Amino acid sequence: MLLVSLLVFSSTVSAKSKTQTENGNQNKNAAGIRKESKNTIDVLVAGDSLSYSSVSPLGLWNQYGITSYVCGQPGQMLSETYETLKLAFKTQKPRLVLFETNVLFRKLDKKNEKKDLMSKLYVREDSKGFKLRDGVRPYREGAYMKKTEKKEKMPEQVETYMEKILKLCRRHGAGLVLVSTPSPKNYNYQKHNTLQEYAEKKSLTYLDMNLITKGLKIDWKTDTMDQGDHLNLSGAKKVTEYLGKYLKNEFGLSDHRDEALYKTWKRMAKEYTRKEQEMLKQMQAIIGKEKMKS
Repeated sequence: MLLVSLLVFSSTVSAKSKTQTENGNQNKNAAGIRKESKNTIDVLVAGDSLSYSSVSPLGLWNQYGITSYVCGQPGQMLSETYETLKLAFKTQKPRLVLFETNVLFRKLDKKNEKKDLMSKLYVREDSKGFKLRDGVRPYREGAYMKKTEKKEKMPEQVETYMEKILKLCRRHGAGLVLVSTPSPKNYNYQKHNTLQEYAEKKSLTYLDMNLITKGLKIDWKTDTMDQGDHLNLSGAKKVTEYLGKYLKNEFGLSDHRDEALYKTWKRMAKEYTRKEQEMLKQMQAIIGKEKMKS
């Protein structure tokens, strides 16, 4: 009896471990998408911490009925992006993969010593891979997208892995869209030029949101949690609102809000909205106190 129990326990641990570390990938968000109902996700979001700080799947659902999931992880490298997508494609047939481009400037052999620390610092709530962040630390260094003809070189092997990702997306019938979310600490015009050139070479859609922060109404005094590195909930809400409209207009994604298959999304969205409103109210109170001090 003891032997049977041990075997059952061992099998359970092994299955859990395989889900979390399949293909060497220890991405909790990638493991999380395996829990989503089969073939219900229309948009996969991939990338590093900028992806899960900027794009809210339940925000996209609330406004446009778009089903999405963020498979980002702290300090993600391109090799991990590839493995994450392989894992996600086993249970989903998304129309689009939104790829947050900061990963393209990270060396593939770099040891990311910040991963565990980043997870502890930044993960508070998890909503389809999105992290609700209520910190407010202003960015005060002024304009960062200064026009130039210069380009920032991408690390070696990036194009090799991107070819693998492109082929993977094509094989599964998913379009690949490059997206640079607002981040003064991570983006500049040199990177924009490099990404624009690469997108044109590969016939990919590229959306650089760093060029339209005024249109997004991003306020760097209130919309970043860490001085222009990541967006907080306030900033992410603005990016998500714009992105939903963009996806709807450019790609005609379906609105699933009236479909019975997505009842759980409705329940989750209701709870998410409650948390979002509560957190935004708390953030406004903090911002108000800071203004009174200054």
